[in-house]
Amino acid sequence: MKNVLLILIISTIIFLFLGCPPSNKSTSADKLPALDKLLDNYLKFTLDKKNDHFEGQSEYLEGFQISMNVPSGLLKKGLNKKNLISLIKNQKITGTLTYPNGRTTEIRYEVVRHRETEDIYMKTTLGYFLWEYADVQNNEIAFIINWWYCPPAQKVDLDTLKMTEQLLAHPSNWHKNDDRKCEDDIKSNKWSLFCALKHASMELTGEYNHHNTAMQTVRFVIDDMIPDHGFEHTLMDFNNAPSTTRKDILNVLHMAKERISKELQNPDN
Repeated sequence: MKNVLLILIISTIIFLFLGCPPSNKSTSADKLPALDKLLDNYLKFTLDKKNDHFEGQSEYLEGFQISMNVPSGLLKKGLNKKNLISLIKNQKITGTLTYPNGRTTEIRYEVVRHRETEDIYMKTTLGYFLWEYADVQNNEIAFIINWWYCPPAQKVDLDTLKMTEQLLAHPSNWHKNDDRKCEDDIKSNKWSLFCALKHASMELTGEYNHHNTAMQTVRFVIDDMIPDHGFEHTLMDFNNAPSTTRKDILNVLHMAKERISKELQNPDN
């Protein structure tokens, strides 16, 4: 866990200056940069064949295991990136993300269009991650992910922030005792910043992505407002900080809306 915290701290410092970082310019396996040349938020994963699935981790992120279930028939024929992409496009391919404490969550694999090519997208409750520089062989799959990947803004991200504001519209609807467990917030209609964002995200998209663009943008705004804040959980800790007021919460949401609105108006910037 020390390695995980170190990576997240370094990533936070990077984002303070860069905002939502761009993905690498190329995803070709033969252009894989030296790992020591990558930003700290980029991690290489290697999955090895284990009977009817692939399983592995990153040597730089101890304790997080990733798996992908692949039909045994395909493994016998031989696996490459082209037929793996075709498989994911035509079948429901899943896997498991295992946390250092043993907790698990499902991975859903999809194919997305990325910089005029098709790439593999890994969807988990921890976040959605694009495979970059994917190299697929018979017995091994290697790829790089941006650990803090921030997808391009969509209108739903702006709507999420607007709904979050509505949930916090009245002073009686906000509390500063966030524990990141949101069932009681829903029942009482009394919200922390994190739970309001999470609820709005799920209401509008039907699923929860911990690193969706609306939530990431709010985190980056807080990073800019409070340099070197040292928060372990940015949304929860900012919400609970003794100096934070509801006015501060609404101001952060307003600034996040402005950022996303500008990106929607100028998607190339």
